[in-house]
Amino acid sequence: MKWTDETINAISNRQDLAAYLQHLSQGMRDGAVRMENPSAIDYVSAASRWTEAMDGYFENIVGQPVPDQPDWAMVAAIFRAAVVYE
Repeated sequence: MKWTDETINAISNRQDLAAYLQHLSQGMRDGAVRMENPSAIDYVSAASRWTEAMDGYFENIVGQPVPDQPDWAMVAAIFRAAVVYE
């Protein structure tokens, strides 16, 4: 799986995901990452909606179907997408 964000492509295990999420949360806290969903409720809802709609992302951006088995990088991509997904 090739993501458009190289930092997500580098995630291959649970520790990588934890480090990525820490970095993402720090960027959100510092204002370096623009947030559409500042509340936890909105953020989790956006993660759910993006997960349901990720077929369009895969079809239009990745050019492949959604993998049957997610990996650690896909989990990171869901968290990252939820930051800006409306």
